[in-house]
Amino acid sequence: MKSNPTPKPFIDFSKKYTVCSTLREEFSLTPSPMSVTGGDYRYQHVQGGCEAKGYLYTCMHTPYTTPNKCCIIKQDFRTGEVVGHSREFEFGHANDATFNPDENTIVVSFCDHTNQNAILDADTLSLKEIKVLEGDCLCNIDYDPERQIYVCVDYQCRFIYVYDKEFRLIKSFEGFMSQGVLREFVMQGVVTDGIYAYVLEWHGGERWARENITESKDVKTHFLVFDLKTGKYVDTVDLGIRREIEYAVYRNGRFYVGCNNIRWNGLELYEVEITAQ
Repeated sequence: MKSNPTPKPFIDFSKKYTVCSTLREEFSLTPSPMSVTGGDYRYQHVQGGCEAKGYLYTCMHTPYTTPNKCCIIKQDFRTGEVVGHSREFEFGHANDATFNPDENTIVVSFCDHTNQNAILDADTLSLKEIKVLEGDCLCNIDYDPERQIYVCVDYQCRFIYVYDKEFRLIKSFEGFMSQGVLREFVMQGVVTDGIYAYVLEWHGGERWARENITESKDVKTHFLVFDLKTGKYVDTVDLGIRREIEYAVYRNGRFYVGCNNIRWNGLELYEVEITAQ
């Protein structure tokens, strides 16, 4: 009986590497095709997202309604064509999402103090149940099918949590908050290879901190990388994307990062190739 090969990390940090981020224009979304429920508002802010079975799923969020609402948009990963969408949900901030191929489910993190996560059928996008996880203000989530674990990050990367496939807490360790020019970076999403947790962070520049206005030249975006075995910080990867990054997926050797466009009224998707030297 052959044993499974040892899983490899997405990035080999023992070598120098280069990063190249490229906009995939065919995936761009604007609010128009997402006004699907007949409401007097639009799903215009990008939040969580994931890849499943050849499709990209993006949670589009209403920024100006109480409570917030979201609609999950389904796109063909080859062409960017919108091929479906969910009904309207109230999933808090819908800050991150992940696909569990073992259960054929998509999990959406509410990103609030309730620690709620919505479990949806990946084919129908219908809600199956709500799970409340142990932890503090969980905001980001990703699933590693090799080790059958979920990795979650709380508000501003204070702690990183590891759960088994039944959402039982296995371990947690301290993260940290990177300090920006006028205020800390914002933690946006997480992706894992089961070896490392790659936590997305962004800073919108001085005007964003003072006036909530973003100038692309001032934006900073990174992966913060943590070792899941030791809990130690490993590296900061500069993604070079001048947008508000929201979520990341890994597919065929490359990362794909979902972002709000510079006007915060639609999706931009960047393909990120990280090459060892």
